[in-house]
Amino acid sequence: MGLHRAIIFLRVILCIGASLSQSLVKLNCEDVVTGILNEDTKLTCSIKSTIVKTYDRIQLSKTENNKKTTPVFSLEADTKQPPNRIRIIHPDSDDVSLLIQKTELTDEGNYTYDLETFAGHDSKSIRLKVRAPYSLPKVMLASNVTRRMKATDLICETTGYPLSEIHWFVYEKTDLTAHATTNHVKTPQGLFKITSALPITVAESALEGDYTCAVWNVEEHVYEVKKHFPIPLLDEPNTHRQSEEKKTQVLTAVFVIVGALAVGIIILTIFRFRRNLYTVVRRESRMPMMQSVQDVDSY
Repeated sequence: MGLHRAIIFLRVILCIGASLSQSLVKLNCEDVVTGILNEDTKLTCSIKSTIVKTYDRIQLSKTENNKKTTPVFSLEADTKQPPNRIRIIHPDSDDVSLLIQKTELTDEGNYTYDLETFAGHDSKSIRLKVRAPYSLPKVMLASNVTRRMKATDLICETTGYPLSEIHWFVYEKTDLTAHATTNHVKTPQGLFKITSALPITVAESALEGDYTCAVWNVEEHVYEVKKHFPIPLLDEPNTHRQSEEKKTQVLTAVFVIVGALAVGIIILTIFRFRRNLYTVVRRESRMPMMQSVQDVDSY
């Protein structure tokens, strides 16, 4: 009976000691951190304690999709930092923030930061998000616009991470997103290349409009980047010049045909005139000869 009470008492003491040790040391970390692709990302953490000002051992572990936890960084006090992309910024202070150098897309995920000191231990969960800012959209017409066209597509392309949406506006007022067809593919680097096609009508007299292609960040609910595409009027001077050239070509062809006909008529008239003249001369030349024969007979 006495032994049983002693065991219970020991357990209570251990529990109280564990709770007390945890209460003496607190680890404060930023819960959610957003890193930029290919840039350094800081996991901000600090020790909150009146007894200790530094760590005995720290460890950062990552939880994969299969729920498996893998240590990615571990360091004990007074030891050299391991040669990897993760390092502690201030080794000898209560600032135990870690730095992930040249952040990669694969760094995204859930982490557990464990802190051990002689006065106790604590741990915190950190969610790391990685994003690659979307490039300035490239907006272009699907084909060269002519006055004979009735419709064409306005194409918008951009690349980034994570997957976002493309919204369309005209004069930044009317939302045309529902009329667009949008697709995305993954690049070899793991980024998303988004392509959106917006059908637009081509006016017979002129094509005009101020269209906006905007990249909508779904997670943060903000427009990350926009690109305006003012569609200019068709080149009136050039079109007029082309029309004048066509008119000139037509008139030239008409003049050539008329000239050819005129020359033909003139040649035909000259030919008929010469033939008639020849006939008259021939008749006149024959009559004197006949008169001469009659005169000979009379003698």
